[in-house]
Amino acid sequence: MLSFDEKELEFAQKYPFSPAAKSIVKNSGFSLEEVPRSVLARARSMVASAYARHDYSPKIREAKELLVDEVLAFPVSKILVSAIDSFELNRKFASMVSSSVFRNLEGEKDDALFGLASDLGVKFSLPDSGFFAELGVADYLRPELNEPFLKLVNARLENGKVLMRRNDFTRFLAAVARQQILDSLPVPLENVPESFREAADAVKNEFMQSERKKFSRTDFGRVAPEFFPPCMAKIYSDLMAGANVNHSARFAFAAFLGSIGMGTEKIIEMYGLTPNFSEKVTRYQVERIAGKKGGGYSAPSCDKMRSYNLCVADCPVSHPVQFYSREYFKGKNPEKPAQGKAGA
Repeated sequence: MLSFDEKELEFAQKYPFSPAAKSIVKNSGFSLEEVPRSVLARARSMVASAYARHDYSPKIREAKELLVDEVLAFPVSKILVSAIDSFELNRKFASMVSSSVFRNLEGEKDDALFGLASDLGVKFSLPDSGFFAELGVADYLRPELNEPFLKLVNARLENGKVLMRRNDFTRFLAAVARQQILDSLPVPLENVPESFREAADAVKNEFMQSERKKFSRTDFGRVAPEFFPPCMAKIYSDLMAGANVNHSARFAFAAFLGSIGMGTEKIIEMYGLTPNFSEKVTRYQVERIAGKKGGGYSAPSCDKMRSYNLCVADCPVSHPVQFYSREYFKGKNPEKPAQGKAGA
């Protein structure tokens, strides 16, 4: 193994997208055909953490070999994410790295912040007004700014410049890192060994099994339509209006209703206003979805809803039941029966 400076390794491990990290990968003799098991294991751990919305921030300071593994694992993890081919996972992975970047930057000296800003291509200057840094409006709007206080409408503007305090600048750099990682996904997979696809499938299967347990047959009490996610709210509205909802939407809505605790009879009633409604056919299909006639299905994820062309909003969740759960318990007492047409 080539010898690397420990401080350089630590920096690369904290900021794996940086030129320093890329240089280490290039000079390590790293080859996709011969990825060490330890590196692949770290990469799988990164992707699993992104899937589960867990922070990935290993405290590694005692061994150069482990630091090198972490640095090499980052490009491998991007290959795994790309092989899984999930828009939602891309966003989660980028957000996970961004969160780690912000935590690490909080403990850095100012010079390190300025250096990383240059690495990220951020054009900034040092103001005389007591603020930490200033950026042109066009540069400020480069990344997707998810946090409300970073929105341009809430920023301090003077003479076409956005004035930023240190914490704002740190969060902005984390947002730029997130955007760059998101824009870099998916990576090309033409020359990727089959072992990578197998590892990606294994991580995806582990996640999907946990998701099915989490979002299957969950009973929230009486179903409350006012807490439906936008996709399900639209299908619900179309059904109530007697619209001819397509098969994918009917399946997704029935599976969603079953997953939040609605009984079979009530689900069947939901389709009563559709054109050419057949109680016999609808009952058979709903009971199949519910598992009473074999099979059984949990509600489709957000990625699956996108593949059905049924996604109508950019919700901050990965599953419609997750949205419903959040809104339900945030907006009402779960012990108090909900008032709504859908019933239980």
